[in-house]
Amino acid sequence: MRLAVTAFLRENVFPIGLFIFLRGWTGFWASMSALYVPPSAAATNQYFGVEPLHDLIIAPWQRWDTIWYTKIAMDGYAADASSHFPPLYPLLIRLLLPLTGNNAVAAGLVISSAAALAGFVLLYHLACTMFDTSAARRAVLFLGVFPTAFFLFAAYTESLFLALALGAFMCAMRSRWGWAGLLGALAAMTRPQGMIFIFPLAVEFWVQNRRGEIALARAWNLVPVLFGGIAHILWLTYQFGTPLAWFRSEAILHRASLPWDTFLAGWQAVLNASSISDAALSFLDPIAVILLLAALVWSARRLSLAMTMYIAIIVAPSLFVVTTYSDAYPLTSVSRFVILAFPVFVLLGSHRARWWETIVLTLSFLLQTLLLILFSAWVFVR
Repeated sequence: MRLAVTAFLRENVFPIGLFIFLRGWTGFWASMSALYVPPSAAATNQYFGVEPLHDLIIAPWQRWDTIWYTKIAMDGYAADASSHFPPLYPLLIRLLLPLTGNNAVAAGLVISSAAALAGFVLLYHLACTMFDTSAARRAVLFLGVFPTAFFLFAAYTESLFLALALGAFMCAMRSRWGWAGLLGALAAMTRPQGMIFIFPLAVEFWVQNRRGEIALARAWNLVPVLFGGIAHILWLTYQFGTPLAWFRSEAILHRASLPWDTFLAGWQAVLNASSISDAALSFLDPIAVILLLAALVWSARRLSLAMTMYIAIIVAPSLFVVTTYSDAYPLTSVSRFVILAFPVFVLLGSHRARWWETIVLTLSFLLQTLLLILFSAWVFVR
C-alpha cells in the first residue's frame, strides 16, 4: 500500500503540486480580500436567509451560488430559484455535514477541493494518453491558471462535474462502460449541462461499435446516464407534484433566445455597461463564447468526435437562453463554463510551446487572482 501511494505521488507530482499551490494561493487571496476589501452593496441582500459566516478561512467563499447549494443541503428544495440547481452536490454537502461541524460551506469546499485534485490528475493522465507528458503538464497548467479556474476551489459544482466527466470519458475510452455509465450518471446529476451529457458518451459508444470494439447490446450501460440527466426533474416532480416544477424554476432565471440574439445581447451588455469595470466583466462572457466555438472547430480537426460533442454540450445551452435577473449579464456564466470544457485545455497543451505562452499564462493567472478578489468582495463574477 505504501509503495502504491509513493508510486502514485511520483507519477502525479505535477498535477498534485499545482493543486497544492493553487489551493493555497486562492485561499490566501480570498482571506486577504475579506480582510481588506470592503464588500459590495449587494452583499447584504444575497444570503437569502442563510446565516452569514464571519471567519477568514471559510466565510470568503460563502458567495453567490454557494448560498443556494448550502441552502438546499440544509433545507431541501423550495418553489423558488433553488429548484434550478441539480441535486448531487447539495446531497454530498449534506452527507459531509457531520464531519464539518454542520458547516455547509466548509463541506462544499472539501468536496470541491477533492474533486479539483481528481480533475487535475485525470486531465494529466488523459493528455498523457493522447499526446505526451509535456503536453499533459501544459494542459493542466492552462486549466489551473485560466481566469475563472478559481471556481474549481470554490463551493461550486465545476470541479465535481469536471472530475466526473473526465472519469467517465477515460473509462469510455478504455471500454469500461459500466464505470463510464455510473460516472456519467453522477455527472448528469451535478450540473444543468449534465442533462445532455449522454450525447458525447453515446457518440463514443457508437464509434467503438463501428470499429467492432464493443457490441451494441452493451448500450444499456448508457441508460444510467439518461436517468441521471432527468433525475433532477423527476425529484422535483415528486416533491412538488408537477413535472412543471423544474421549468418554473428555470423561468425565474432564464428565458429562451435564439443563439444570434443571445450573442448580440452579450455584446450589447458590454457597450451599455455603466462603468469600465462593468464592461470589462461583461466582456468575459462573449469572449468565452468565441473561445469555445473556436475550440469546437479545432477539436473537430484534432480530437475525437465525442470530445467535440462534449465541447458542444458545454457551450450550446448558454446560447439558447439569456438571464432574466440582470440585463448586464445576459450570457449565462459562459466564462466560468470554459473550465468544464477539458478538451480545450488538452488542445492548448498539445501544440508546440511558443515564446508568448509565458506572457499569456502570467496575465491569465493575474486576472484569475483579480477576479477571485472581486468574487470574495461580493462583486458578481460569473
